[in-house]
Amino acid sequence: MSVTLEHPPALRCRDISTIALTATGSPVRITGRITGPDGAPAVLVLGGISSDRHVSDTVEGEGWWRQQAGPGKPIDTNRHRILSFDFIGADIHPFPTTQDQARAILALADAADIRDLAIVGSSYGGMIGLALAELAPERVRELVVISAADRSSEMAKAWRSIQRDTVEMALRLGDGKAGLDLARRLAMTTYRTPDEFEARFADPDPDSRDAGGVATYLAARGEAWADTVDPQRFLALSRSMDEHRVEVGGLKCRVTYIAALEDRLVPADQIADAAKRTPRSRLITLSSVFGHDAFLKEDAIIGATLDEIFGS
Repeated sequence: MSVTLEHPPALRCRDISTIALTATGSPVRITGRITGPDGAPAVLVLGGISSDRHVSDTVEGEGWWRQQAGPGKPIDTNRHRILSFDFIGADIHPFPTTQDQARAILALADAADIRDLAIVGSSYGGMIGLALAELAPERVRELVVISAADRSSEMAKAWRSIQRDTVEMALRLGDGKAGLDLARRLAMTTYRTPDEFEARFADPDPDSRDAGGVATYLAARGEAWADTVDPQRFLALSRSMDEHRVEVGGLKCRVTYIAALEDRLVPADQIADAAKRTPRSRLITLSSVFGHDAFLKEDAIIGATLDEIFGS
């Protein structure tokens, strides 16, 4: 294991790396981060496929879940250690399973001498959280699953298949970046809801950020994604989501599922069905115009739930 201090000690933040073995026995390097006091209870925080180890704010910039994780936040880094990591991507052929991601996390936890942890996983991260709880029940104290279930819906697979075909065709034409751009534009229409788009773009204020209309918004989101993501990594993680499956009936830890009623990518009734088959579970539903992206946008209700679990 190598450990590198990257931030002032007051931030209690350090990056870690180690080597993990996949199910086939091939090694892969894993990178992650620990934020919070040494010896404090550990909380693994995982997000969607665009997330990484930068969960809370640091001197490097804003964390992707800065609303929920950090000093004084619902997942309080004054009282908890956050473990986060960079998903394995194209390192595993043809793609890493959610179980591969779980094994990588366990390797990081071992390297950091973390024996047990709570997990908060949203979207793809929720899938991985379920896989980890099934793989190593003795290591997981508690699991919060937001906008994720034990498998992918067939409609979600349909949308992702079109995104992958777009990227693969663009790669054959020598412009994978253009393919990623278009794939992300389509993805945004599945993450958000028709009601949000109608409210924002049907008659926007000429001086607002949405004045350019929905096509301009989608183009900006696509360009930003294509500038930061490798096409092969996207293809690998997309396939990983399609093949995800966990037998939730055998889970040992307490599981809190959070579902947005307007989520079309992971429908609330699919999450409710998973919760019904999970022995120690509860289901929280919320209504959100942001659909699947509620975990990123509904700060108050998500924060209240996390504070209930981690604030005591």
